[in-house]
Amino acid sequence: MASARNHCWTRLLYGPAIALALAATGCSTPFPKATQNPSPQAQAGAQAIFDRCLAAHGGDFRTHAKDLNLSMEGEWSAMIQRIQPIVTDAAFRVTAQERFRPADQLYTVEWQGPAGTKKVVRTSDAIEVYYNGVRETDDKKRRATAMTADAFQLFHLGPSFLQLRGAKFTRLEDAREKGVTYQRLLTKISPGFGFSPADDVVVWIDPKTHRLFRVHMTLNGFETTQGAHVDTTFLEYRQVGPVLVPVLLDERVRGPIGIHAHRWHMTGADVDRGWTAGDVNGSTWSGTAAAPAQSLN
Repeated sequence: MASARNHCWTRLLYGPAIALALAATGCSTPFPKATQNPSPQAQAGAQAIFDRCLAAHGGDFRTHAKDLNLSMEGEWSAMIQRIQPIVTDAAFRVTAQERFRPADQLYTVEWQGPAGTKKVVRTSDAIEVYYNGVRETDDKKRRATAMTADAFQLFHLGPSFLQLRGAKFTRLEDAREKGVTYQRLLTKISPGFGFSPADDVVVWIDPKTHRLFRVHMTLNGFETTQGAHVDTTFLEYRQVGPVLVPVLLDERVRGPIGIHAHRWHMTGADVDRGWTAGDVNGSTWSGTAAAPAQSLN
């Protein structure tokens, strides 16, 4: 019998396409848990693994650059659009320009899709959303957007995002995939993604390169994703100024069902424009924030 938490996912599958939906659904994966209380030595070892990962990515982004400017494009799977239409918001979220200023936790993104433009301004404690220049007041859409905005900061800033959140790590058992054994660390971030009180994150780190290979995370910030968890795998990186930026990413839902969710790649990146909060607030960008990210081609 499905749990009550799973109903918010499975009820959206019921309809004429139920047979196809269920056929496309894969097996779920349990979220990793620590097996015992870690010793101080194990905690120190976990922190050392993370510190090497942070250094391999260029160190804490806040100490090396004022801002990071990215552009991307991607494709949502048909299944995740059907199950989570408000979260994916796929009519708007296809291509995007992103602007980060981690020093004060300012993140803004302008999405484009067949239905038009979605503009988001996210700070540490607030969210503004604009659809085609009109400010959104629907609380459900704002909560879903806050959660995805925070998740994309983790995806694109990687270990710098976790450093910014003051994450503390517990060592998990290593995991092997396609001939590579990865080190895994568990942390709880509080607040979590969006307006969640807390979320758990497991990072997979390549012990040879010390690069982040995958993040596996809970999504407690929205009612239809509570009890769900997803992972995002970093398939390619590019050096952009002082930092290492993931340029090909793949996201899967791992529980309560297992399906592919989203694959995207970065089309542009640059650093240190020096834009101000005034350049990115409101429904449009101005000043040095306005130009597209420098092409990676």
